Order: sequence, then structure tokens, then C-alpha cells
Amino acid sequence: MDILENNILLAVLAFSWLMYVWEEYLGARQRHLYRTVKSVPASLEGVLDQETFTKARLYGLDKSSFGCWSSLYSQIESTLILIFGGIPFMWKVSTDSIEYFGYGPDYEILLSIVFMLYAQLYSTITSQPWSLYSTFVLEEKHGFNKQTLPFYIKDSIKKLVVGMALAMPITALLIYIIKIGGDYFFIYCWLFIFVVSLVLITVYADYIAPLFDKFTPLPDGALRNSLLLKDLKGQLTAMPTSMVSLRIKG
Repeated sequence: MDILENNILLAVLAFSWLMYVWEEYLGARQRHLYRTVKSVPASLEGVLDQETFTKARLYGLDKSSFGCWSSLYSQIESTLILIFGGIPFMWKVSTDSIEYFGYGPDYEILLSIVFMLYAQLYSTITSQPWSLYSTFVLEEKHGFNKQTLPFYIKDSIKKLVVGMALAMPITALLIYIIKIGGDYFFIYCWLFIFVVSLVLITVYADYIAPLFDKFTPLPDGALRNSLLLKDLKGQLTAMPTSMVSLRIKG
């Protein structure tokens, strides 16, 4: 590594740790409030009772403390990856993988997709202990979790598969646009991402969200009638409600 590359690496690490320290400082201030403010603030009196406030305060304190440790782990992990060349190593593994099937490094789109797949698998595996603790210890402690381990595993696999199924073609098209875009490739990339975002927003409720949750029409009643009265332009064609009882306790 030459002097320029070394200086860039040091600058990236310094900026990363500076942002981490600042965010942890803000988190520490918030945890101090959670510990010291034990009565309902005057502005919330009559809106929130003491029991509910105490439950929310203790839950917020535990969530913030958990976030502190998980953020520290993520920061150390990313630092070690940068220092010891984890990204170039994974790129080499990706190159070796496609070469095994007869494809060379000049197949940039395929290589990038394989690299992204390995990176996502690594991220999913290393984040599981934190996710499991958050779901089955922290959320369970405060009475919010209703997931079983088989449901959690199935849901995690489904998220990984759906995420990669969406990310791979988008990444492939984005790299292709960069290759053919010339000097103004960044404009074409911006337009492409903008269009993709609109499409995902449009299809999410009808095709993606139902893969993870069961939706049923909002039954007749005061809430439905109230929404219909407010829908002056007739834009509400459907009013589905999400069945989240398998994940959290209401």
C-alpha cells in the first residue's frame, strides 16, 4: 500500500470513528435522560399515565444500551475489514468463484453480483447473534415478541432471498448503465435509481409486503367510515390491515 492509499485509509477510518463517537455521545445523553427522568413530563400529563411511561422508559433504555454495544461491534468489525483488506479478499474469492465456472474478471456484472451475494451472506450471518438477542431476549423481556424460532428462521431466509432477487437485477442494470453511460453516466444512474424507487413504492404493498405479512380488508366500522369520509378524491381503492400478531404482541 503506497502513501496515498494509506492516507486515504486513515482519513476514512478517522471520519468513521469521529461519526461513531458523535453518535454514541448523543446516545449516552439519551440514556442519561432515560435513567433520570422517571416521572411523566408536564407536557404529557393527561396523555400518558405513569405506568405506561415507565414501561416505555425502561424499554427505551434497554434498546439504547443494546444499540450501543451492537454499534461498537459493527464499528470494530468494519475497521478490521478495512485494515486487513477484507473487501479485496472477498473480491478475490468472488473472482475465483466465477473462474471456476469458466468466467473471467472481464465479466464485471457477474463478478459484482457474486461479490454482492457473498457480502450479503456474510452480513446476514454475522448479524444473527445480535438479531436473535434483540428478538428473543430484549423484546421478549418487555413482552413484545411473539415469534417462534422456526418462524424467525423462515422469515430471515425469506428476507434474504427476496432482497437478493431484487438487488441482483438492479445492480446488474446499474453497472451496465455505468459502462455505457459515458461522461454523463451519473445522470443516467440517478434517473434509473429514481425510476426504480418509484416502481418499488408502487409494487411494494401489492407484491412484496404480502410475502412477509398477511393482509386483510379493513372491516366495516367507525374507522373505515371515517377514512372514507376523509377520502374526498376517491383515492382509497383498498384499505388492507396487516396481521402482525405472529411477530409482536399488541
